[in-house]
Amino acid sequence: MGVALDRAEAETAFIDAVRTAMPGIDAEFSETPSGWLGAGDDGSVVARLHGEIASAYAPAGRAYHAVRSWSMLVWQPAMAGIMAVHGQNIALPIDRMGQCVADGGVYGFRLAPGESLRTDLAGMIELTAVRIRAIADHLYAELCAISPVKEKIAFRLLADRILGTLVHLHAHEPHLDVCAHADRWLDAAGLSGMSALADVRLESGALHPVLDRKQCCLHYLCESGALCQSCPKQPRALRMERMQAYWSAHA
Repeated sequence: MGVALDRAEAETAFIDAVRTAMPGIDAEFSETPSGWLGAGDDGSVVARLHGEIASAYAPAGRAYHAVRSWSMLVWQPAMAGIMAVHGQNIALPIDRMGQCVADGGVYGFRLAPGESLRTDLAGMIELTAVRIRAIADHLYAELCAISPVKEKIAFRLLADRILGTLVHLHAHEPHLDVCAHADRWLDAAGLSGMSALADVRLESGALHPVLDRKQCCLHYLCESGALCQSCPKQPRALRMERMQAYWSAHA
């Protein structure tokens, strides 16, 4: 895990890592601003997000609007929590994450400073996964009050987000062997069996993990029928071929 950092240093290192990986993300350890998710009126903020997505992607239909809203709501807690555990060796208070909603997207977050915890890796995975599930359950209830999403669809997509984050971390930090902990992450989040990983052999000869998804995100409804490279609507062999080509070029 590298040189041990104290909590304040680890939180600073985490923010630096987020800004390096995703330039433009407004991430801080500070109070959540008014009007953001987590500031006290989540129902109205979720409704605003859903309305903006419905306006931007009107032809895609209600099912897509709801699923895209869900994916937007949960990607930052999953990404941040997993990055911090495997990158800075800390468990963040992501169950109380503040998130910025604007223009049909969710980009930028706030976390309470000085509340990160450090224990053994298994303990931090378990704690963070439970917190991911807690904020996801809360946001799922808020979204379903506006536009219901089937529970199986929503939580399969959350499982995809968790494992997809591990895959991207592996591409940048293969020595950490983060994908070895995939089952632990899903089990602790109550998502066992809802997504999976597979290995493809890259053009370099190296093995690389890829998502073996069970749930379509409905993106094809707004992109002239185009399917994501990992979309389970495709034959599995074609999915693996497309992901092999992608990671051969980007790993």
